[in-house]
Amino acid sequence: MASQTLHHCLNCERPETMIPLLALRYDGKDAWICSQCIPILIHQPIQLAGKLRGAATIPPAPEDHA
Repeated sequence: MASQTLHHCLNCERPETMIPLLALRYDGKDAWICSQCIPILIHQPIQLAGKLRGAATIPPAPEDHA
C-alpha cells in the first residue's frame, strides 16, 4: 500500500483536508496554495519570501489590471 502525501498551503500551512488547494509551479518546483492565500501571491508576493523560493523577485500585479 502506497502512502499518500498530504499537501499544505505554502502560506497558511492548512492541509488539503481543511481547504481546497491549487497546484502551482514556479522556479522548477511544485507548490500548493489555498484560494484564500492566492491574493497574497498576486498582490503581495514579497510576503511569501522564505515560503516560496524566489518570491521576493516576483513583481506584484499592476493595480489597474482587469
